[in-house]
Amino acid sequence: MRRFSGLSGLVFIREITYNIWEMRCKAMKHEAIARTNHKSGCNCAQSVFAAFAEELGVSVDEAKRMAPRPRSEGGKCGAFLAARALLRQLRPEAAEAFERRFADLNGMTECSLLVKSHDRLGKSCNDYVGDAARLADEALGN
Repeated sequence: MRRFSGLSGLVFIREITYNIWEMRCKAMKHEAIARTNHKSGCNCAQSVFAAFAEELGVSVDEAKRMAPRPRSEGGKCGAFLAARALLRQLRPEAAEAFERRFADLNGMTECSLLVKSHDRLGKSCNDYVGDAARLADEALGN
């Protein structure tokens, strides 16, 4: 293992710290964009898909049109469906792990059950949108 000392060591540490900070900011950016989209009137699935429009290689409007319909698959949460669809396109091997992580974090994936548990979990639909975007980012390695 190479040892760094003096100025070269400080530069190396600064570069690592900056890279970690940059990755965290990028991940927080997607979550913040998805939450803002949701607060601005997009449905939960559109909010997540639009936040990742650049990664999908489409415009924000195209991403909103491409988003899966909320509750269209077994009544599942739209944010969950969107993040899973996103991962299936960009990193298929990560989709299954995302499904487990979202369910572990929130106890379920079904929209109606999530809505009924708002008070018990202290969460809102906007929180599920943020969770889906953040977990998708993590699964993509951001």
